[in-house]
Amino acid sequence: MAISKANLRLVSNNPDPADTGDRACVEALYSAHRSALCRYIARMLPGGRQDVEVILHETYIRLLRQDSLQHLRQNPRAYIYTVATNLVRDSLRRQSRRCSEQHHSYDDSEHESREITPQGAAEWQQSLGRLKQSLRGLKPVVRRVFLLSRFEQMTYPEIAEALSISTRSVERHMRKAIEHLQRELSDIL
Repeated sequence: MAISKANLRLVSNNPDPADTGDRACVEALYSAHRSALCRYIARMLPGGRQDVEVILHETYIRLLRQDSLQHLRQNPRAYIYTVATNLVRDSLRRQSRRCSEQHHSYDDSEHESREITPQGAAEWQQSLGRLKQSLRGLKPVVRRVFLLSRFEQMTYPEIAEALSISTRSVERHMRKAIEHLQRELSDIL
């Protein structure tokens, strides 16, 4: 993200000598941390560049609203980043709330029924028959490995132990079975 160097110049209708030091401090912090803070905010914020600039400016506005910047002088970078992080979290929370307010409830009458129809049952039986036929086309050990993995939910090491073969062999047999079934059943997968 290309970040332009913008100068911050704070103007007040009511110049107070005590405020002048704080304003200079905030201007100096803005100049020193602006580009790094922009990148930090951009990583946390899924929005565009405009959102980054808004959070960045709000961060410095929050600093200016403080009665005293004395606590800021100890570790200014950490304090600025904490303020920016909290502003990003607030922004994301507001966006989330807006999205949930726009959520439409699910209405069963608007969606198809999931009941099994005679046609659906016939298609299911036909697909199951094709799967069985394709499984019969596998070598017995490959078919056994596939069935243990997919239908008995056994892990590869468990299958290897049960069939007295290596785990690598189980992996190879599973690859062969899956490739064979993908070729044979490509039109229904």
